[in-house]
Amino acid sequence: MCLHGAGPFVDGRVSFVRQLNGLSDQFRVIAVDQLHFGGTDYPADRKYINRLGRVDHVIGFIEALGLKQITLVGHSEGSFVAARVAIVRPDLVSKLVLLTANSVSPPFGDDRDEAWMQACRQSYNYSDPMPSEEECIAEWRSSTRAFGQDLESAIQKAYRRDVARGQYEIFRNLPEEEIDMRLYVVLQQKYIFPYLDGLRAKTLIVWSKNDSTVTADQGLRLAKLIRNSDFHLLNNAGHGVHRDRSETVNELIRWHG
Repeated sequence: MCLHGAGPFVDGRVSFVRQLNGLSDQFRVIAVDQLHFGGTDYPADRKYINRLGRVDHVIGFIEALGLKQITLVGHSEGSFVAARVAIVRPDLVSKLVLLTANSVSPPFGDDRDEAWMQACRQSYNYSDPMPSEEECIAEWRSSTRAFGQDLESAIQKAYRRDVARGQYEIFRNLPEEEIDMRLYVVLQQKYIFPYLDGLRAKTLIVWSKNDSTVTADQGLRLAKLIRNSDFHLLNNAGHGVHRDRSETVNELIRWHG
């Protein structure tokens, strides 16, 4: 089961189309649209539900399908949700995969934090007017090192649906704790880090060497916090390491799962 990150025009298929197509010969692959993403319901008040607030929804989804001891994959903010589910419901998760997991990676606590925080401010700036469909696809094409028709078709569908549902306005009105990176890390400090040493799920961590928003050293620091983990650092990939290096990531998941 795969949990996508956060951002306008992102959903389960956009994030994991290459796992849906690349792993379904061996696994049942489910890419979840989390709350106020994709085809899943939006909150009635149109306010942003943070990553902690999405945990119970994912647990309910797993239980509704009658699944146990699954491999749970999380990318970016989805990695927080995946890790928290594995922490509070170890009966549901036997294996965990964390992909460029900036939402659970430890800050350095010194001057090194400013570089990745500044990169996040630039990457996750939603103050500009909503992009057109052409601009949205062009941005994905420029930032994705292995862009293809599979991804373009998924983005096009997600864009049109999310525009019709007014999703971009939710991101233009994010609370301060989702914008200020020094506040953003509080959730993982409280709900993730104290529990990683006792995490029962066998954990695979896959990181990009080329993602300025979450450095390789942060990934290594995270791996050291999880006793039962393997860490892989891939070159020639951006934040969406599982899209840019999909064949390699899929083989790692096969080996892990």
